[in-house]
Amino acid sequence: MFLNMPSFLRRPRAIVRFLRWYWAVLLFVGEIGLYYWHINSCNWPTSPTADSTHVAIIADPQIVDHYSYGQTGLLLRLVEFYTDIYMRKSYRLLQDIQQPSVIINLGDLMDGGREWADDDWLPEYQRYRSIFTARYPMRVYEMAGNHDIGIGNTVVQGALERFHKTVGPTNQVIELGGHQIVLLDTLTLESDSPEVSSASNKLVEWLAKQNDEHKPRLLFTHVPMWRPNNTLCGPLRQSLPWLRNRRGYQFRDQLFQNTTTYLLERIKPLAVFSGDDHDTCIVEHQVPGTTDKATEYTIGAFGWASGVPIASYALLTLYPEGFMIQNCFLPYQLGIYKTYVLSFVLSFVLLAHACSYRRYQGLKAWRGCDRWLSVGGLWRHWLISRYKKPEDGSIGGPEEEGEGEGAIRLTLLPIFQGNNSAETVAAVHNNGYRRQKLWRLLSGLFPSVVWAIRDIALVATPFYISFILFFYI
Repeated sequence: MFLNMPSFLRRPRAIVRFLRWYWAVLLFVGEIGLYYWHINSCNWPTSPTADSTHVAIIADPQIVDHYSYGQTGLLLRLVEFYTDIYMRKSYRLLQDIQQPSVIINLGDLMDGGREWADDDWLPEYQRYRSIFTARYPMRVYEMAGNHDIGIGNTVVQGALERFHKTVGPTNQVIELGGHQIVLLDTLTLESDSPEVSSASNKLVEWLAKQNDEHKPRLLFTHVPMWRPNNTLCGPLRQSLPWLRNRRGYQFRDQLFQNTTTYLLERIKPLAVFSGDDHDTCIVEHQVPGTTDKATEYTIGAFGWASGVPIASYALLTLYPEGFMIQNCFLPYQLGIYKTYVLSFVLSFVLLAHACSYRRYQGLKAWRGCDRWLSVGGLWRHWLISRYKKPEDGSIGGPEEEGEGEGAIRLTLLPIFQGNNSAETVAAVHNNGYRRQKLWRLLSGLFPSVVWAIRDIALVATPFYISFILFFYI
């Protein structure tokens, strides 16, 4: 298997040098380059007029906590770190590259927000705020999600009041780019308790009275609107081709049918924007009593641990005559980690190939392949019992070009020693001898390659740490 190897693959030193650079470049691409490329390659929709407003829409960041997957301790800290840094990079580069005038977050800021007591919720909110920090003067609107306050009859009153006090109002009407933007809390709207639902109901009725005077309306809701079963969501969807309609503890996939009809009839929106589903979906709704249709755009989750392979967000351009929207995808984080794992395996195989070639050919060993001898004790005794010095008694043979001083020439001893040459030849070609020789070869490779991998890691690790710290500065 060694005879046809390229000369490059027979030189462990050259492979280590190559792998050091390879890992530095790979980590830069995986930790910075792909994020920059994805966000920079998704452009704002171009409006037909110069008078336009740029709005970035994100949904369901849902920062991970122990309510997410039942994890605790070090494992939870690792999951939190790697999910947080993904959103930190994406949110920072979204601001730096796209420079939106307004950012609207459609809700589910945290995963277990509705479950936390105030003393536990505040550190989690500060963690959320450290990730989603405005780097430039801009308006940021954050809606409540069912993971933040509950939904319908299961709305947690304390969590709702805490959200109003710390984050902001859950119902708002704002003017942007010639449009009336309605941020409606449909979570409390579906509650049977007048105390909980009154604010949302009053806003809907107030909007209904102004139907003849208002600018074009865009309705924002955390939970998507009802639609007939198996209504297709369009080509951008990554999971099931339609949005399911399930009910469960503190969640529902769609608003009730009567709520949807009520909102379309009273508000008459030009379009609807929703989140919660974690995946992209585009459907049309008939506005009751008119021939108009309202297109609903469900925005995918902003985090990579949301159950959908690729995270996403949307860029919305508003201008007086209408709007344009562009869906944008973020890097496939699991694909990046899979590439790291595959690259590590290939690095190990390349080094093992080169080191085993030198041993197999009886060539002078490179110190990187045999540095494990310094571990001493057991390994040194194992090696000496199976190798001998050259017959001239010297420690190492002639220097080869590119090899360091102090390298040792090692010669394999046959494990069978016959009484005459015929018996020795027979033993050497014995299948059992070949298996044992191969075993000796492979058992010596593992610690050798580990030491070479360590050399690569000493170079690659500082690069990785610096690429991570770049987003904390």
